[in-house]
Order: sequence, then C-alpha cells, then structure tokens
Amino acid sequence: MEIWKIALLVDDMNEAEELYVNKLGLKLIERLPLGDAGEALFLDAGNVNLELIPVKAFEGAGRLAIPGVHHLSFKADNVEEKTEELKAKGIKFIKEPFEALPGMTLAFFDGTNGVNL
Repeated sequence: MEIWKIALLVDDMNEAEELYVNKLGLKLIERLPLGDAGEALFLDAGNVNLELIPVKAFEGAGRLAIPGVHHLSFKADNVEEKTEELKAKGIKFIKEPFEALPGMTLAFFDGTNGVNL
C-alpha cells in the first residue's frame, strides 16, 4: 500500500492556507465545499497530497475532531476488498467503507498510538 494523502484538521483555514500555499509553496489542487463547515483544501506536496480540513467539519465526532493530524490515507484499488483483508489480519475499523464523493470510497481504521488510517 502507498500513502495517498495526509489530512490535517485546522482551527483557522486562512492561516493554514497562508502557511502551506503562500509561504511553503504547496500547489492548491482543489477546494472542496463542506456546506456549513466551509471548505477543505487539497494541496500537492510532491509524492503525497495534503488535505486541510476545518475542525468544524467533524464537530461531535469525538477523537476524529481533534486539531492536528487527522488521518493518513492509503490508496486501494478496491476499498471493500482491502477492508475485508485487513479485518482478517485483526485490524479494527472506526468507519466501514462509505462513498465520500462520487467515485471515492473511504474507510477509517485504527493505527497504532491513536493514529487514524
């Protein structure tokens, strides 16, 4: 498996965009509307993408709503099959596969030391 993106939850999207885009020079790929929560930003960071998500998007989601590194995303050709394979290896899922966007299926599972994968 290879890492596709790293997602950060941020309190201040303007401050985060200023740092990552204007100061560090990461390329803005897409702005993804999140309704009342604002928007997420997808940035090109070389061999991996960086996603900036407003904390507001995860209000009420317990440990998934803590600012900082939110999750690491891995690529899989078939998320449902990979989920079953990982479950067979004893990995516990926080959220079963779901369609986050048309054509984009996600699932969240526990990594070590409280890291969401």
